[in-house]
Amino acid sequence: MGRPTSEQETTITWMRNDTMASIFTSDSTMMTRFDKFVETGDWKVDKVTRIGDEVVAKWYTAPKQLLFGRAKRLNSTSSNQGVCPDSDT
Repeated sequence: MGRPTSEQETTITWMRNDTMASIFTSDSTMMTRFDKFVETGDWKVDKVTRIGDEVVAKWYTAPKQLLFGRAKRLNSTSSNQGVCPDSDT
């Protein structure tokens, strides 16, 4: 039997100088999403809590950089096509 959505939560914690974040979730939708990140190798499952055969909560570790979009951006040259800063057109 699943938990009511009003009782499902996700908590993300990190220390300012750490590179990794700790994530706790009892939200089954977030578990599914986070498990996909684990498959890529960037995330790790630290602990799983079960009641009977049902998984009711998971703890994850993930690079803080991936959570907050601090990855380096690639510059696209295609967005500047047709634009010349010195032209009058």
